[in-house]
Amino acid sequence: MEQKKFTPSICRKVLRLIQGETLPSSLFPRWFADELKEEGLLSVITHGSRNSYRLLDVEASIRYVKNKYTGGAELSRWIELTDGHNPDLDRSVLVNETGDSKLVRVRTFRGFLVNCCEPLEVTMGEKSFTLSPLEGMAFFVQEPEKFRIPSDVLVVGVENGDNFRLLHRQRHLFKARKVLLVSRYPQSDDLRNWLLSVPNDYLHFGDFDLAGIHIYLTEFYKYLGNRASFFVPDDIEIKLKNGNATLYDRQYARFCHLVPEDVRLIPLVEMIHRYHRVYEQEGYISSIVFR
Repeated sequence: MEQKKFTPSICRKVLRLIQGETLPSSLFPRWFADELKEEGLLSVITHGSRNSYRLLDVEASIRYVKNKYTGGAELSRWIELTDGHNPDLDRSVLVNETGDSKLVRVRTFRGFLVNCCEPLEVTMGEKSFTLSPLEGMAFFVQEPEKFRIPSDVLVVGVENGDNFRLLHRQRHLFKARKVLLVSRYPQSDDLRNWLLSVPNDYLHFGDFDLAGIHIYLTEFYKYLGNRASFFVPDDIEIKLKNGNATLYDRQYARFCHLVPEDVRLIPLVEMIHRYHRVYEQEGYISSIVFR
């Protein structure tokens, strides 16, 4: 059964008809052409075995499409709103111009979570302020393109929720640098796009397993190059010796041939295969709160 959905592609073809063109019938879904014919708006021109369409009444056709499909918006504007190339589209615009806030899927929450152990001077657009969340809190950066931090701050991407939440119990891991912790969730390209727009070094803090290394390589190192690195603690070999063998076995079939483009990770991958074990990052959450 043919799906009856008015799309930007159909609307563009209607605009061509409005501009006086004659178009092959094959360009239009049958249901839409039948609608226009029933309204007396579409003429069929036969050329042997092929048919073409042209409009009989341009003004009436515009009114029909606007009333039934674009919520009153001009056809060109409706295309602009619905073609999916406007990441900053606001639902209020959809309501005001088409009467339908759900006309297209709009991301109402863009951005990512940030946190820090020590106060950091940051800027949001033209305004500077001190980022200093209380323990048990974090900030959500909803306009990443306006968010900037000092260039000497190390951005630490944290994979798992507990490690992000309990950062004060892991401060000793990064004591040599001022750090801004960022969360990969909600998962999107927002964090990576922001990292590409700033000069800061990025350190990926995830599980010490093949899947975690794959995430780092494909989502961050691929784009940031050697400005990105994977956090490898000094005692990781001791941790792996007593790590999780079941999780290693579960990942092996998919990642057994993983050869990291970041050659700094080759020793870690070899170590994981040597012990046939992996270690999850939550193991580095200390029972001590570091200040």
